Amino acid sequence: MAQYKILYYTIYSVAALFAVFTAFSIDFKKRNYKGAADWIVYVLMFAYIFLFGMRAENIGTDTTMYHWQYTHYDEITFGTDAPIGLIFNFLHIFSDGPQIFLFVMSLLYVSLNFYALKKYAKFYEFNFSLIVFSLISLFFFESLGINIIRQGLSLAFFVLAIVFRDVSPTKRLRWILFFILSICFHFTSLIPVILYLLILYFKRIRIIYFCIIYLLAVLSSAAGISFLSFKDYFIGFLLVDERRSGYLDGNDFSYDIGFKPQFVAFNTIFLILFVYLNKIQKNEFYSSLLKYYMLISSIFYMMFQIPFSDRWGIMSWCVIPFLFAPMFKVYQDKISLKATFSIFFLVFIFLFFQSR
Repeated sequence: MAQYKILYYTIYSVAALFAVFTAFSIDFKKRNYKGAADWIVYVLMFAYIFLFGMRAENIGTDTTMYHWQYTHYDEITFGTDAPIGLIFNFLHIFSDGPQIFLFVMSLLYVSLNFYALKKYAKFYEFNFSLIVFSLISLFFFESLGINIIRQGLSLAFFVLAIVFRDVSPTKRLRWILFFILSICFHFTSLIPVILYLLILYFKRIRIIYFCIIYLLAVLSSAAGISFLSFKDYFIGFLLVDERRSGYLDGNDFSYDIGFKPQFVAFNTIFLILFVYLNKIQKNEFYSSLLKYYMLISSIFYMMFQIPFSDRWGIMSWCVIPFLFAPMFKVYQDKISLKATFSIFFLVFIFLFFQSR
């Protein structure tokens, strides 16, 4: 564990130094470094792939479980997680050791996220390396890489789908496939997929109404009202999987439930910034993503009475780097410290959550 943490902090420290240099260049020299800067990001990508993929069994609370599942895959009924069973079966052709599974999942998780950020940054002329830095600074990045890795891969496909749908709308089959793969790797991703598609369909609904929903969700959650009160009426999709429907009972898990002001504060701080950036961006994709962020955050707050509610929070946190991206753009017409301020803010977030 100690060696892993040393490597983890070393990789992040190098990335942070490079990010500060790049931010200064954007704000003061008005230069958006590409080329060589991208190669540094690729080195960073492979560093995380090997760090997560070659981790020991004692790294990550779920790693032991995945070791057992890989070696006993023929004894497991996977249900809605059938794609994982197929991966187990395929990888056993090459190795009976579970390390190959961890490495492949790490490879897919990190590379898909970096690829989505790359396409997004190129299309809107944001700085690719700094958007990547915003991702690795957020506390869930490591957790999705070493703990809840199936949801991590699922959400990687989800963000890739929404990016492809925006920057390559004519490649319809591709982004639809990514949405399907997102659901296949973690069934609960059906929720963000449906929400995002509904937001696109009802795109004329103004953002102010989503702000109202957000505020009502915060007040309801603080008052102790949650989706748990209505579980018999509209959360039937969880009944497809007995294991997930058991989360609604809450009695068999050692997990603190109840209103979590720290998560509300975290999401709200970013929301205030994103509402401001939306006025600058003025494009349909950013507005749609902002609406999604508010709606899925509202659902997250209403899940506080349910064990593992933070796994619903991840569905909102995964789009933060994309909404944060306008902070990493060269603004030629005025003096701006957006990039520099953002990097120090992200470093603070990283250190704050690592110290907890």
